[in-house]
Amino acid sequence: MHVLRAGHPLARAAAVLVCVLAAVPGLVVAGCAGSGPAPAYPLLQDTGLAAVQKETGPAAGQISRFRWSDLPASPLGPRSQPLLAWAGGKLLELGGLKKGTAARDGAAFDPAAGRWHRLASTAPRSVGFQDAVSVWTGRQLFVASGQPGSCPTVRGGGGTPPGCWPGAGLYDPAADRWSVTRLPGQLDGLGPAAAAWDGHDVILAAVNPYHGKLGVAAYDPPADRWQVITPFLPAGHPPRSVAMVVTAGRLFLWSLWDRVTASGDGFSSYSGVDVLVFRPDGAWRDVTGGWPQNQEVRSPVFTGAAILVSPGGIWCGIRCSPPYTFRPGYFADPATLTRKIIPAGPLGPVNPAFIWTGRAIIAVDLNASFSGPGGQRPIRPGDMAVWDPAASRWLGLPAPPGSPGLAAAPLWAGTELLALIDTGRLHALHG
Repeated sequence: MHVLRAGHPLARAAAVLVCVLAAVPGLVVAGCAGSGPAPAYPLLQDTGLAAVQKETGPAAGQISRFRWSDLPASPLGPRSQPLLAWAGGKLLELGGLKKGTAARDGAAFDPAAGRWHRLASTAPRSVGFQDAVSVWTGRQLFVASGQPGSCPTVRGGGGTPPGCWPGAGLYDPAADRWSVTRLPGQLDGLGPAAAAWDGHDVILAAVNPYHGKLGVAAYDPPADRWQVITPFLPAGHPPRSVAMVVTAGRLFLWSLWDRVTASGDGFSSYSGVDVLVFRPDGAWRDVTGGWPQNQEVRSPVFTGAAILVSPGGIWCGIRCSPPYTFRPGYFADPATLTRKIIPAGPLGPVNPAFIWTGRAIIAVDLNASFSGPGGQRPIRPGDMAVWDPAASRWLGLPAPPGSPGLAAAPLWAGTELLALIDTGRLHALHG
């Protein structure tokens, strides 16, 4: 396997955003991290991924006429930040914070039957749900906790240190059963930050932002086999955050980096975004080109024709405090990375989350409050709008009844939007 190594001609050294910071005691900035050469990995074969994600579902005009209905409340009760996933035709709710304590139970809602049921089994102790990443494989839900932790004691047989989650869980909704796989040792001390499914393998990216280390590995569920495919990053670009998406035949990884150096009155931070692509020939390549260096890359999704990225704020490193600024969402061409900006809609100022429905985008304000100038109606958490790509226009959507607090980002369930409220109530936006 050929990897992009530090010092490669394509490994740019451009750092385009600079800010001066107050002194940060104990800040450790490590050099570029990566793995050595590995055997060729049969990733990104023609698995029909693009065909699976072709345009389906109602058009934006139809969604704009949808209305909310109450559904049965979750048996797990009030909580915040649960892991929500659409898996096997069911809504899964896992973990979350209940009275400030991380929960480990779970429940599933079947829209066809209109009923909830508690999961009969719970995830093994080596699998955590807090800040977790997940991806549906078509048969199982892969889950890995986003909490970083170093696990040398586990591998030495001395038990599991607090906050250490060395395993990933796979939940089979049909059998109501969990299985677990041990994460590769090369990911020790890294927090899983992104997961993707290429039609054959789960791709997991993990990062330690404080030490600037990255790990990427591919997992074959039937064989229970991992292969580390970490790229070498450009020299002097320690990763702090990552985003990832699989398209038809390519794996894209965005590494948001910053480098902090001491100065007379504090620290100077140089930051940017590297874009790497893993191709079927088993090589990582730097394709950053003119990619914007000062914007977050939030929740990339492959629509079957383009990469959809939600609006985000300024990226200037983990130690800076940028002013609140709107950065629009966009479609990116997976062949050229040319971006097509999606104009700001009625929720533009709050950097809403984008939810792809198959033919439209539902924008949701998750937690921001914004009072518009000149008597403009305030934007509140739970407010929504829908973007029609065919007509290039925004259409209004009603917020959930009573504008309640959302427990997590709503999910598109094929023909309707499911929104779980922090009180445990469930609502559906449908035709």
